[in-house]
This record gives sequence, C-alpha cells and structure tokens, in this order.
Amino acid sequence: MLAATTIAIALLALGSSAWFWARALRGFLAWRRSTRDPDPVEWPQAHVFVCLKGRLPGIEQTLGALQAQDYPARYRVTFVTEAGAEQGDEAARDLAKWLPGAPDCDHVIAGRVLERDVRCAQKNFNLLAGIRHADEVHPGAEVFAFCDGDLLVKSSWLREMIRPIAVRASEASTSFHWVAAEGRRIVEALHGLAEAAQSMAALVCRGATWGGSMAIRASTFHEYRLHEMWGRTVVDDMALSRAMKRRRLRVAPVPRFLVQSTSEIQGYGGFVKWLARQYFFVKVYQPSLYWMLWMKTALDVASIWSGCLHLFWWIFLREWPAGATVGWIAIATAFVNVSSTHLYRFLLPERPSARAWMPAALLAPGASFLACASAALRRRRLTWRDLTYVVERDGSVRGVTLTNPEIDRPLAEEAA
Repeated sequence: MLAATTIAIALLALGSSAWFWARALRGFLAWRRSTRDPDPVEWPQAHVFVCLKGRLPGIEQTLGALQAQDYPARYRVTFVTEAGAEQGDEAARDLAKWLPGAPDCDHVIAGRVLERDVRCAQKNFNLLAGIRHADEVHPGAEVFAFCDGDLLVKSSWLREMIRPIAVRASEASTSFHWVAAEGRRIVEALHGLAEAAQSMAALVCRGATWGGSMAIRASTFHEYRLHEMWGRTVVDDMALSRAMKRRRLRVAPVPRFLVQSTSEIQGYGGFVKWLARQYFFVKVYQPSLYWMLWMKTALDVASIWSGCLHLFWWIFLREWPAGATVGWIAIATAFVNVSSTHLYRFLLPERPSARAWMPAALLAPGASFLACASAALRRRRLTWRDLTYVVERDGSVRGVTLTNPEIDRPLAEEAA
C-alpha cells in the first residue's frame, strides 16, 4: 500500500510540475517570436493610472521613473488618492511636493467608498475615478495602463507594455514583478518566490493579469463596460482576468521583469496571511484555477513529506519502509519539486542569496497549503487594509464596513 501510494504521488507531482513548466516555456517562446515583429508605425496615446495610499518611502523614485519613460508617443500620468493632503493623506502630501513641476501629470482625489455608499474595492473605486477624470478632462487616450504606487518601473515599461496592443496582437497586456533581495531573511525569499510564481502564471493561465502592471485598450474597456465590473467587485486584476477570459479577449504576457518592489512582510504568519488573500481572490473569481492550486499544493506537500519519511526511515532504522527503489523515487521526487521551485531564483534580474532561497523553496509548498486552507475557511468575507468586504458567490460586493483597527490591523505591505 505504501509503495503504490508513494509512486502515485510521485507521478502526479512530477506530471503537474512538468505541465506547468511546459506551458510557461511555450508562452515564453511565443513572446520571443512576437518581439521579432517590427514596431508599430504609429504608437497610441496612453494614460497611466497610479493609486497611492499611506506613506511610501520610495515615492520620489517611483514618480521619477514614471515620468522618465522612453515611450515614443505622448502619455499622461494620473495619480489617485483617497483623500487630499489637507485631510492628512501622507501620499497626497508627498505628491503635492513633487507634482507642480511635473508636466503631463495630475492628481485626482477619489474619496472613500464608505462616504460614497459604493460596493466595490477601494482600489477599484480609485481607478474608476482616475479613468472618469481622464475621459472628461484629457480625452483621446487609446490605451489605459495601470501601475501600483509602491513599485519602481524600468524606463522601457510603458513601451513594452503597449507594444503588443499597438501591433494588434492583444487587447491587453501584463508584465512580470520581482521583489528586490535586500537581506537574507527567509520570509523575503518566500515573498519573492511567490511574486515570481504569480508572474509565471501569466504564461500558463489564459487571460491572467496582474494589477500592479497591466494595460488595456481604452476602446475595449469601454465597449465591454468593464467599469461596471470593477464597480461591483473586490479586486481589480482577478476580476479583469475573469472578464477577459469569458469574452475570449487576449492578454499578452510580457515575460520580462519590468517592475520591482521591496518586501515589508514580517514573519512566516504574515506571509501566509498575505498569500491567503491572493488565493481568496482566485477562489472567488477563478474557482477552477483555485482547485488546481489546491491539487498542485497538496501534491507538492505530499511528495516532500513522502521523501522525508523514506529518508529518515533509512537513516535511523537502516532499512526502507517500502523497498529501496520506491524510497529513491520518493526522495528524487521531493528533490525535483524543491529544485523546480528554486529555479525562480535564476530568473530574477538580481539573484537573491541561496542561503535564504533554498529554505524558502522547501517551505513554500507548506505555506501555499496553509494559504489555500485559510482562503477556504474565509468563505465570503475579506479584510483588506482598513475595510472589510462581504462578497457574493459571483464575486460582487454585498457590503463594505470599516475594520476595527485594533482587531484587524493591516499588514505593513498592505499600507502600500
């Protein structure tokens, strides 16, 4: 019985990993072929929307990078905050010091969803306020691009994001994100690993987008009334991914790490809590993908436990519980799964320390399993920053309430 179970786990775990990497490789090769095509004769006019919240230590670098894009056509940048500097919003106060001398940049104050009696995520509400401002005050944008305010983009970000849209290869695009390695903390490596894996998912899952770096044709956004979808959902990217997939609209992944951030997650529990929120969005808006995550995570955890069981049995008892062949298959499967996770380290622009990355690769399946379980137990209630959302089965927001700051204190990275 143990031998049959071990071999079945090994085959399923190796098969799921092979399927993931094969799909990722196919997507990457398709992107490489597309880059050989000539650039468009005329680049579309673009409008970039950036949501800011709280105190952002690197806001000057973020703003400078967005202003210094090497995009061949004209583009504007609109920054959106919930409140103004006079209401004590730190991001708005920092923005006010920099914005007066910045050409083609403006600031929109969206207000709070609670004050407007709106049932959607605060970020969605902010983005929609920025888009309304752009349509009314600066009409003519052909592409909408979105970037999180706590990120640092490369100078080629906007050009590479809009290129597949400009050459009519897709209706939208999304790029890769990496967490800069600033130390040897394992939790930083776990965060970096999770962000790299999330980026790779854009090559595997059709229609996948990441809200921190994405772009969409403005006519597509209005034609399919995507503003109505954002106006009733709890997250921007997963809801958009579902809408793009249902309408069979193509999202072009740009598998180049164009966006960088730093990790502010504190502790293993904080990482699991952050990851559980990501999985909650997947569960609500892409349930089939969520069950695939469950299966892949369970297989990875089972293969590692199986390999450790046979290895420890042989070390301490000097015999194999199900034969030498089965034991070596279990150990090899566990090694391959951990090594395949470790491969993300070699994809990053700045390679993090192996001393932190190897333990992170070993702990990642367990963290993913706990996050899946947390997302399952969360049901339809989500606390994000200082607001709590109650979500219907179809993903629409039923109610929004203010979170008790002493009971549900937001994580440090959520303040961004």
